[in-house]
Amino acid sequence: MLPRHFITITVVCFLLSSGTEATSPVNVSLTVDAIPVTGHPMATLVTCTTSRTKPAAEVSWNLGDLSNSVKVSTNTVKHLDGTFTVTSSLIATPTVQMHQQLVQCVIRHAALKEELEIDHKITVHYPPQLVFVTPFKNGSNAEVYQCEADCNPAATHFRWHSMHQTIPNDAIKTEGNKLYFLKLTSDLSGLYICEASNEYGKGIGSLYWQKGEKTEDYHSEL
Repeated sequence: MLPRHFITITVVCFLLSSGTEATSPVNVSLTVDAIPVTGHPMATLVTCTTSRTKPAAEVSWNLGDLSNSVKVSTNTVKHLDGTFTVTSSLIATPTVQMHQQLVQCVIRHAALKEELEIDHKITVHYPPQLVFVTPFKNGSNAEVYQCEADCNPAATHFRWHSMHQTIPNDAIKTEGNKLYFLKLTSDLSGLYICEASNEYGKGIGSLYWQKGEKTEDYHSEL
């Protein structure tokens, strides 16, 4: 089970003049109960809540690029003391494209001189989508290549292999996401595979190495 993930922002706004009907400050919180994961069903991306206001606050969203891909679910509860709690959630099937998209929770209430906008960047977890191998500059005589992956959270495990070479050996070594050619001999020419993974899955990228020639990156996109 994934750990519960909370982001809470609280805003307290003072009342207007004594003639207003508003009898309580506006308390606003943004919460993320659990980070959504691609490949999973509908999930709550973020919830915006106004607590115990009188009268009830109006809660809406500026969705930007997510306007056509998320649903808004809003619920209003009236308490025995006459105050109201309003919760508004963004619900969607999580996708990679949603990650880091900016949304705004918009609050309107009699206690506010103007509407309140609270920014939030959506976070989505996903397995490696694109894995690629590129040259890595270093101060040694070895040729070094680095394996990188587009995923969230970052890849935590890397495995190198080749169909024609044993890795590591006296001419090649690996350290995490890096592949070192310690000896630049023609017998090492061939295809090298990097497998990158995080807790949600894995992806592969490849490198064709040939002595004295520019190498090519045969990255994979899942």
